[in-house]
Amino acid sequence: MALIKSIAPATFARPGWIVSSLIAANFLAQLMQTMLNTALPRMMSDLGILENQAQWLVTLYLLTSGIVVPAAGFLLGRFSTRALFFASAGAFLAGLLIAAVSSGYSLLLIGRLVQGIGAGLLMPLFQTTILRVFPREKIGSAMGTVGIVMGLAPALGPVLSGIIVEDHSWRMLFYATLPVAVLNLALSFVSLKNVGERSPAKLDLRSLLYSSAGFSSVLYGLNSVGRQGNTLTAWAVLLAGIVLVAIFVMRQLRLPEPFLDMRLFRNRIFTQTTFISIALFFAMIGVEIFLPLYAQNVRGMTPRESGLTLLPGALLMGISGFVSGRLYDRFGATRLIRFALLSMTAALLLFALLIGPATPILLLVLLFAIFMVSVGFIMSPVTAYAMATIPPSLIKHASPMMIMIRAFSGALSGVVLAAVLTPFAAHSSLPFPANTLPGIRAVFWILTSVAGAGAVYSFFMRSSRPPVEETSRDEALLSDGREEGAERKID
Repeated sequence: MALIKSIAPATFARPGWIVSSLIAANFLAQLMQTMLNTALPRMMSDLGILENQAQWLVTLYLLTSGIVVPAAGFLLGRFSTRALFFASAGAFLAGLLIAAVSSGYSLLLIGRLVQGIGAGLLMPLFQTTILRVFPREKIGSAMGTVGIVMGLAPALGPVLSGIIVEDHSWRMLFYATLPVAVLNLALSFVSLKNVGERSPAKLDLRSLLYSSAGFSSVLYGLNSVGRQGNTLTAWAVLLAGIVLVAIFVMRQLRLPEPFLDMRLFRNRIFTQTTFISIALFFAMIGVEIFLPLYAQNVRGMTPRESGLTLLPGALLMGISGFVSGRLYDRFGATRLIRFALLSMTAALLLFALLIGPATPILLLVLLFAIFMVSVGFIMSPVTAYAMATIPPSLIKHASPMMIMIRAFSGALSGVVLAAVLTPFAAHSSLPFPANTLPGIRAVFWILTSVAGAGAVYSFFMRSSRPPVEETSRDEALLSDGREEGAERKID
């Protein structure tokens, strides 16, 4: 029972104060995930780059975060909460500074890469700490906080950047974030506590190599296929990435102390919510990248106007994320998730059908608001539902696994959709930049299909929250009959 006592939520007073600096740091990290979206057209002009190069400023951040996250399972057990926070927040801060002073595209990419390293460690640390310090009966509400950070911050990113870039250089996006990040580091010295036990785990370097090279090769290969056509090199890189990812997965199944524990997918609920999360983040990142691009390139809106168009949806998403967390505590997850996915699919379908050179702005605002409310009603319940059956000993793996999959899904969205848009724009008879409209229409049809697939799949999910006896069986299966499963059953 020592493990259970070490992470028992009831032993922590004022859990909100403990995670306050983590909330702020992750809000900034998620904000910077999409803050460049509205600024991309201006950056393309200033840096002399094309759409498929510009989207890497967003995709590289997501990709790096996803690559780093698998190591979080090891790091969360090896290092204290405070040490890991200061290292990850420090890396994020350094990345901001590099991007702010960058003299060109290459240095800016390096800055985004360093930011992504910090962000990739911050979110699993945040989510794992919440699961450790909040009482089990309040996990839904706590996940509502996670949903606000993971949903509201990325939604506000394009809004704030549009307002800032209207009158200032895009570099101001990084300069303005720097002092807030520094102040939050100071807050963490007072508020953040060490939670959970440390273990003498060893870092499996081969697993880190396979996962890093595999996931990055898959995304680079997809981007190269879309940009260069069916070239032998592009397809070879893509195939090599798929093979490396497969080797990574097989290695985790054989290791006595896996880098990332794949036994989590023996839990049916965790697997089901993973598929829903893939569809959710693919759609969310896609809309947040390409709707501002449409507003500025096709409609000729200023960055500020483009950002303000997204503001109502961003604010409503924050509210819906908080409310859905509380509703989950009372009613469970599946009804909320199904209804929200159907609503999201309907909004994306209307986007695909109606988006054009003269679509009413108010209609765009309304459809985006419906889309973001749907996101809010999925994100918190799906996270809480996934974690409900995870034994305490595997939380340090479950949280990074879910975040890695979401980050990779978001990065995949940017790469795949940019690869779709580029040839449409190249063959369009419309002048630049309006030539992106046919590609943007194709993008929304793809997003509609992804959300629709998620909605159909949601009807195969178990209803409501798992009963106690089913939870115990899942834990025993995940723990392979080891002591942790027995301890959790007693708890």
